[in-house]
Amino acid sequence: MASNRIIKYCSIAGFILAEIYMVFIVLAPNVAGAPLLSRMIIPKEEIPKSDVPLGTPPPTSIKITRLLVVGFFLGPFGAMAGLGVGLLIAGVMPQRKPGLTDSKD
Repeated sequence: MASNRIIKYCSIAGFILAEIYMVFIVLAPNVAGAPLLSRMIIPKEEIPKSDVPLGTPPPTSIKITRLLVVGFFLGPFGAMAGLGVGLLIAGVMPQRKPGLTDSKD
């Protein structure tokens, strides 16, 4: 029974840690500078020009949308990682059955 609890706790902790990590990823500031054009699939000439200067923070509605979309995907993956850790811990823990003792009567 204790192994079931440790698996649940690890899965919940993985979900929470993934959501916290997701908030740091989404709300990180944009770094101004030239993008990596060597990885672009389309040529540089076909990229539409924008009058928004580099380094401008995105609007709040975009940040909220990013939080919702990324949170929907990243949370369950964190829970699965926590499940794996919980299963590893439960596999290492010694199995104790109620009613069994080490004494010889």
